[in-house]
Amino acid sequence: MGLAALITILGRHGQRVLNAALLAGAGGALALFGLGMGGLHPWAPGVAAVLAFVLLAVFGLVADGWATAAVVGILCASAASLVAGALHFFWPPLAVMFAGIGIFLGMTHHQRLSVWLPPLFSAVFIAWGCAISWAPHWRGAALWQLNDLDWVLGLAGICAVVLLALSLEREHRKKLRLAARTRGMADDELKKKLAAKQAGFSRFNNIDPPK
Repeated sequence: MGLAALITILGRHGQRVLNAALLAGAGGALALFGLGMGGLHPWAPGVAAVLAFVLLAVFGLVADGWATAAVVGILCASAASLVAGALHFFWPPLAVMFAGIGIFLGMTHHQRLSVWLPPLFSAVFIAWGCAISWAPHWRGAALWQLNDLDWVLGLAGICAVVLLALSLEREHRKKLRLAARTRGMADDELKKKLAAKQAGFSRFNNIDPPK
């Protein structure tokens, strides 16, 4: 829930935090569980997981375009793998193909995705956090309804609509401010050009320039 709040507060720049969280979490989990089943030294998976977490977190914070492309590529590959597995298809070629498509789309449209992805993932994080914090599997749960998957998905959907509307409204206000600033700069430049032309005309006709 703290991560969702940070992503929402930062607005468009929350995409960097989201990239860092997703890539670092995925890389650390893969290193920890993948190497843990390889019969290596007991401390090797933990060290590899920490290194992968730190490096991918830095990559997600610094490389905005490439990190967003990597996130979209992983999401597309995961979705294709799940669909292929459900249909009993051979999933690796589809995963590679959709990963390439996702990387291309993420790299070319990362500015637009930074408006849509943060609120959607923030909604998932909020619902997940509420289910963990206030719907425990014992008597006296504050929100026992969140023990049901349908309630969790409904809460995520409501949060997604609200946060997405907030993100789009922020983007609209940003465009209005940019348009007003551009018009102001254009007006100032036009005034300077007119003043320069009036001064040149006055000198050519031996007329005192307007003050």
